[in-house]
Amino acid sequence: MSFKDKLKEPVIYKGSNKAVEELNQIQEYLKEHNDKELEKKARLIQYGIDGEKNILFELKNSHFPMYVLHDVYMVNHDLSAQIDYIIITPSMVYFIECKNLIGTIMIDAMGNFTREYTYNGKRIKEGIYSPITQSQRHLDLYKSLRAKRQGTVMKFIYDKTFSNNFKSLVVLANPKSILKSRYAPKEIKDKVIKADQLIDYIKRHEQSAFRNQKDMIELADIFLSYHQDKEIQSIQKENNSVIEEKNDSLIEQLKNYRLTKAKEKNLPPYYVFNDETLNEIISIKPQTIDELLTVKGFGQKKCEWYGNDILQIIRSL
Repeated sequence: MSFKDKLKEPVIYKGSNKAVEELNQIQEYLKEHNDKELEKKARLIQYGIDGEKNILFELKNSHFPMYVLHDVYMVNHDLSAQIDYIIITPSMVYFIECKNLIGTIMIDAMGNFTREYTYNGKRIKEGIYSPITQSQRHLDLYKSLRAKRQGTVMKFIYDKTFSNNFKSLVVLANPKSILKSRYAPKEIKDKVIKADQLIDYIKRHEQSAFRNQKDMIELADIFLSYHQDKEIQSIQKENNSVIEEKNDSLIEQLKNYRLTKAKEKNLPPYYVFNDETLNEIISIKPQTIDELLTVKGFGQKKCEWYGNDILQIIRSL
């Protein structure tokens, strides 16, 4: 197809099979080993894969001109962003955060997220880390990377027009989940939708086209230039002495961090997180905010206050 031809269908410009590769590696290991930590990680990866498949199905069947990049990983100094989907249309760019959550997702008038679901016959209600915050951070990281390529004048123009052409969007991928956002602030309500609403949302927000197919490909290539492949960590277990040494170092760093934050807030250290929570962090070694939210004692607020710092400490070892 030449650049003069009008794009009519979606193009999957970058796919992803990293999560599938990692899941397969873990499942092979679990055939011969019992490991509760890896079993939990495998479930989280599977949830993510299932959710992203639902969104990909909607995109592939949209019959709408767009370029789609799946699973883009960007790094800027000590900050990183794992972006589930980047969608480039003739007038907009969407950064999609996929959430395959079960139950009822509620957003109150203050913009706080909670969810309710049933587990083992028990009704559970819990706060969750704001996916809006997470998605916006991804967009901000890309903006900071892009700014490095701009001169002073172009950077000013780019900053002024950025929000008109780039949007972050949270898509709830589980078809059985229920979204209740009636009382949510408009600026938050407009950024959270279910997967079956995605294409209609894109079509309704499309403006006068200013990108032709060549422009869209060039923009897709810019995103790919920032992408870094993440190596899948080996499942092979280290010897006990190495594990103990790393765990001792992690415990020390987390305790020092807890003490520092407690002094800053004039609180007892256990108010930041107690030893039971500390031990669970050591056991699970969460790599994302979603994984940290599975740790007992870490809800939405604590993830907002301490989450990124704790993840950075874990990744540094």
